[in-house]
Amino acid sequence: MKGLSYTLLGDGSSDQLLKYPVRWALRTLGVPVELSQWADLRQIRSQPSTQYQRVLASLNLYPADLLIFHRDADGAGFLQRVDEIRRAMGSLTQAYVAAIPVRMTEAWLLHDEAAIRRASGNPNGTSQLALPPPARVEQDTNPKATLRTALLQASELRGARRSRKERDFGTMRTRTAELIEDFGALRQAPAFANFLATLDEAVDGLGYRRDVRRSHGL
Repeated sequence: MKGLSYTLLGDGSSDQLLKYPVRWALRTLGVPVELSQWADLRQIRSQPSTQYQRVLASLNLYPADLLIFHRDADGAGFLQRVDEIRRAMGSLTQAYVAAIPVRMTEAWLLHDEAAIRRASGNPNGTSQLALPPPARVEQDTNPKATLRTALLQASELRGARRSRKERDFGTMRTRTAELIEDFGALRQAPAFANFLATLDEAVDGLGYRRDVRRSHGL
């Protein structure tokens, strides 16, 4: 059975972290993955100036069964970003799913305290971390700052050692995403729940869920 191929198109390089919840979601849906790609458009000499042009460039350079289109909602709001993505896809027949963690990608990393503690280098620490409950992670106005603070607090370092640790935020952020084994708690978060539902519909429409059922005699 051929596995799914997908391309992740984000706003910036740090959005590659979304591959971890995407991987978990597809595994949860029982969909085998043959190829996963990050649409790195920095190599293009003439940079795309519109979202539609970015989509065309992504599909040309990184063709796949499914395009996962990430946008942060920022001040525009979730529904407006969904509509922008729909319009950017235009009349293309490409299957796609919108991934919108609302403020920032880091919002979808705030639910796993154990992963944050391990990523900080101090897995057995006991300091209190000011993390929002899973249902409210997307309401955090600055999830990147919240994650940074939580990682530093979890490290329980002080003074110069804490300052040096802060400079490792990028590495710790990536490690947090790598260590999260279960994104299921985020089903309580509206945008993540929407992502799961539309991903389910997309892979079903592509026939992968039916292939999985047939391979198991269902």
